[in-house]
Amino acid sequence: LDSHQIGCFLIYLRELKEWNKKINLTSIRGDQVIVIKHFVDSLTPLKYIKSCSSLLDIGSGAGFPGIPLKIADPSLSITLVDSVRKKVSFQKHIIRQLKLKGIESFQQRLGDGTKSLIKERYFDVVISRAISHLDRYLILGGPYIKKGGELIAMMGKFKDSELKRHEKTISTLNLRHLQTIHLLLPFLNEERTLLFFKKAS
Repeated sequence: LDSHQIGCFLIYLRELKEWNKKINLTSIRGDQVIVIKHFVDSLTPLKYIKSCSSLLDIGSGAGFPGIPLKIADPSLSITLVDSVRKKVSFQKHIIRQLKLKGIESFQQRLGDGTKSLIKERYFDVVISRAISHLDRYLILGGPYIKKGGELIAMMGKFKDSELKRHEKTISTLNLRHLQTIHLLLPFLNEERTLLFFKKAS
């Protein structure tokens, strides 16, 4: 990261803490823990995402992982979606504060039957973080992946054997499991898992 990008993250941190006093954006407190659990964690899939990719971030909350990915790689074209109006307001505020281009934020609950506000129909990459129900995420995100595109699930501790339970959903959505990457967050030694799926072309 260069000095401009580090400056963007410092503004992001400041604004996150300020807004968090009024609305519940994150339960995590303390600068170092926010940096590791939100910023560093959000950047873990970066090296697996091709530059200039279009990316849909589902349930992005306070902008994670989409905004950190955009700061780190400005060539990415990013769409953020969250169902909570206050969180989307914060996302739009950060996008304005950091003068980010090629990133949009929408308030929408995917899968509720209402007309999609998302302008692009298909994306190179669909991503979501802190997933508790993999099946539901696959069902929500699967239809938005371009043929040959990828879906990334950012999870906590995940046993490889657990994938068996999701084989039917993966197959129905015309997806193929590419790889699973297990890693530890620095300093905290908390386990994280990245699951990669590819849409058949």
